Amino acid sequence: MSAWKRTLYVVWFTQLLSLMGFGFGLPFLPYYIQEMGMSDPQQLKVWTGLLSAAPAIPMGLMAPIWGMLADRYGRKLMLMRAMGAAVLVLFGMGLAQTPMQLLVMRFCQGLFTGTISSANALVASQTPDRRMSMALGLLSSSTFIGFSLGPAAGGLLAHAVGYRASFMMGSALMLLGLLLLITLVREAKPDPQAAGSWRSMSLGSFKQVLNPLVLLLLVVLFCLRISRSAVAPYLPLYVQELRGIEGSAAVVGMITGLGALASATSGLVLGRLGDKRDRLRLLRLCLLFGALISLPLLFIQGLGGFSIFYLSALLLIGGVEPVISSLTTRHTPAAVRGTLFGLQGMVSSAGWVVSPAIGSVVAIQLSTRYVFALLPIMLILALIPAWRATKRGRALATQKEVLQGSSS
Repeated sequence: MSAWKRTLYVVWFTQLLSLMGFGFGLPFLPYYIQEMGMSDPQQLKVWTGLLSAAPAIPMGLMAPIWGMLADRYGRKLMLMRAMGAAVLVLFGMGLAQTPMQLLVMRFCQGLFTGTISSANALVASQTPDRRMSMALGLLSSSTFIGFSLGPAAGGLLAHAVGYRASFMMGSALMLLGLLLLITLVREAKPDPQAAGSWRSMSLGSFKQVLNPLVLLLLVVLFCLRISRSAVAPYLPLYVQELRGIEGSAAVVGMITGLGALASATSGLVLGRLGDKRDRLRLLRLCLLFGALISLPLLFIQGLGGFSIFYLSALLLIGGVEPVISSLTTRHTPAAVRGTLFGLQGMVSSAGWVVSPAIGSVVAIQLSTRYVFALLPIMLILALIPAWRATKRGRALATQKEVLQGSSS
C-alpha cells in the first residue's frame, strides 16, 4: 500500500472515532443544561445560541496560527495537539456543574482543538493532486459517519445512564483515536530553518493562498457554514416543541445520525465525481437543488415530513465542503496547504459565530420553526460567489492553455 493511502485510511479511522466522541454529547447540550436547572424557555434559547457559538471565535482566531505551525513543524503534530486537547475538553464537559462551566469548556474547545482542519491538512499534504477530491471526500465521510454513529449511540446512552457518561465515553474514544494516530501515521517533518522567519513565512503563505478563486470559494464556504450551523443547534428544541422532551434525545440522535449518514454518502459520491467531472459545476448544482428541496421546511408541521426534506437537503449539500477543499487545494502550492486549511477553518468558524446569533434572533422573535428558513436562504446566497468562481476558473483554464501552447 502506498504511503498516502495508508495515511488516508488511518486518519479516516481516527477521525471517525474523534467525531463519534464529539457526537456522543454535543448534540444534546440543550437537554444537558435543562438537567442543570435551566428551565426558562427564552433563556434556554439564548444559552443554546451561546453554547453553539462559544468555540467559534477562538477557533477562528487560532486556525490560521495552527495552520502555519503545521506547515513549519508538521501536520501530524498539529492533529495530535487537536485530539489531545479534545480528550481533556470532553472530559471537562462531563464534569461541568453549571451552564457557565460548560461555556468555558466550549471556549477551550475552540481554542485548542480543530481536528477536522488538521486532518484535512495532513491528508492533503501527502495525496497526489489527481486523487485529491476522492481523498478529501473519503475523509469528510469519517466526519459525517462519526456524527451519524455518535449522536445515535449518544442519545441511547444518555437515556440509559445520563449525559455526563456520554461525554466521558466520548473522551475515551478520542483518546483511542489519538493513540492510533501516534502509532500508525508517519510524516516527513518540514525543516523549520527552510521556512524562514515567522514574518516572511506568514506573509508569503497568505499571498500564495489568497488568490481570487480561493477567496470566492471561501465566501461560498462561509455561506454554507451559516446554512448548516444556524439550524443544527435548534433541532433539539424543535423536536421538543413537536413531541415533548420525554424521549426526544433518542429522536434527535436518530435524525442527526441519519443526517450525518446522508452527508457522508454525499461526500463519497461527490468526491469521486470531482476527480472526473467539473467540480465548479457540481458545486453549483448541489447548492441550487439543496436550496430548492429545503424550502418546504418552513411550512411542514409534522416531524415525519420535516425529517424527509431535512435529510434530503443534507444529502445534496453534504459533499459540498470536500469539493470546495479540493478546489482550493488544487490552486494552492503544497508547501502552504496547512495555512490554507487554517484559513478555511477560520472562515468556517466565522460562519459558526454568526449563525447562532442569527438563529437566536429568529427563534426568539418568530419561532424555532423559522430558523430552518435560513438553510435555503444561505444556499441561494452561496450561489452568487459560486457563479463568479466558475467564471474565474474558466479564465484560469484558458490562461493555462495559452501558456502551454506558447511553451510548446
